[in-house]
Amino acid sequence: MDSSERSWANWSAFLKVAYRGIMLQVLVLLMAYRPVAVVAQSGHELGPGRESAVVGAGFALHGFSLWHHQRNKDRPLPPLDLARVPAFDRISTTQWSLRAHRTSNILFGVVATAAFTTAIIAQRDDRPEVPAVLILESGLLSSGLTNTAKELVRRPRPYLYNPAVPASVHRKGEDAVSFWSGHTANMAAITFSAAAIVQRSDVSSDAKLATWLGAAAAPALMGYLRVRAGRHFPSDVLVGYLVGAAVGLTVPYIHQPRTAH
Repeated sequence: MDSSERSWANWSAFLKVAYRGIMLQVLVLLMAYRPVAVVAQSGHELGPGRESAVVGAGFALHGFSLWHHQRNKDRPLPPLDLARVPAFDRISTTQWSLRAHRTSNILFGVVATAAFTTAIIAQRDDRPEVPAVLILESGLLSSGLTNTAKELVRRPRPYLYNPAVPASVHRKGEDAVSFWSGHTANMAAITFSAAAIVQRSDVSSDAKLATWLGAAAAPALMGYLRVRAGRHFPSDVLVGYLVGAAVGLTVPYIHQPRTAH
């Protein structure tokens, strides 16, 4: 592929993301629009201006990361030097489990579905779009931040250090995106967002506690599976957990009515 074809491919990929971003933003704005701001019984509100800013920021991050991905995919891998891997992380270089990798993908879908369902049921009114939008925005921002960090840092995945891993597993453009763990970060963003929504609902204190425990445990289990699969270092999942949790708590907070701050 010559330089002009590569340039067009980069722009084409960017335009696809931009188009999807515009469509999602229109959808969120339609859900958020009312003559006055939508305030749910759980104590969160939607407004066109705020949703436009949050969704726009999320897709700006995705567009930036995709642009970098197109530039990085033909670059050689960073040099592999086990001596430069922190001792805390070296356990991952001997890990490899296809079953753990597949289980982590299934777990993500199950937990995401449970988080959406829990937050909407706790709503107990006719505004299910409020928790849905908040959780979607948390996931969007988390994945945008994650993809941007992956492309800027370009940390090789642990399995590259493991000679027992078959060469067929290696994927050009995907082998140097270890930091930080997207599965862990995005799951934490979704579960903590759901827990924050439930916290401001009128469900029992026991239900709230159970939701927080589940919100904390699910991404921790995900982090274990990603390390066991040889896809991430412990530091990748730890940072991903913290970033995702921070995003998941921040998005519901900024959607509280101003009088509640």
